[in-house]
Amino acid sequence: MVSFKDTKQEGEFYQDYGRFVHYHTPSQLIRYYSNFFLYDEVPDLATFKADEKLQSDFHEARGQHHLLFIFPDNVELPHDLMLYAESASYKLEKMELYRTDNLTLKKRSGDVKVVSENDEIFADFLKVCRAGELEYGEEFADLKEEMHTRDLEDDSIIQLVAYHEDQPVGKLEAIINESIIELDDFYVLEGFRGLGIGSALQQQVLTFGKSLLLIADGNDTPREMYERQGYRKISERYELLKVKSSSD
Repeated sequence: MVSFKDTKQEGEFYQDYGRFVHYHTPSQLIRYYSNFFLYDEVPDLATFKADEKLQSDFHEARGQHHLLFIFPDNVELPHDLMLYAESASYKLEKMELYRTDNLTLKKRSGDVKVVSENDEIFADFLKVCRAGELEYGEEFADLKEEMHTRDLEDDSIIQLVAYHEDQPVGKLEAIINESIIELDDFYVLEGFRGLGIGSALQQQVLTFGKSLLLIADGNDTPREMYERQGYRKISERYELLKVKSSSD
């Protein structure tokens, strides 16, 4: 059974506490999903508060301004923990894992190219990436460009760029894991959505394997769209994220 454990983990292993694993990546301190606690079991409220202090002290000592806790698959959080998280200004996310072995797309538009070397196609890929990543600030966009350049040397990483009338307007990154392909990052420029560019990218990436996986935000997932495309939800998990201001 495929689960979230089969998806790509960007963070570097730091320490296993038994109940959870601490991921910490010194080169990516501002990236939430490179620095977090991944639980093997859901803690009670008192235990969570102790874990919270541990991560908070650790991050503050390194100039980090976020807290992120990821819980096990398909487990509801205790009511008192959810109430505490709300009162402490955490953002509760329910992430959903989808899979398809039979992608069904009604429309297709655009020319899709595979990035294979540091050339003009890769430059177009970076251009589209940066357009979406700037939403999180210049520093984050610069960090992601370093990661994309590193991924160019990784044979398990697929980088695709989609064109509309010779203009780069969409991109998709994916990870090959045997016959399963995980869609890692998927973006189409605003103004070019609804033209079938996303369908073209998905059709192209499916040529690398038999099944597709994607992780979506359950709070605003267009579930009906995924189901029409042939995806089915196979797992879900909760995450708690808190971003503190530098004055906190």
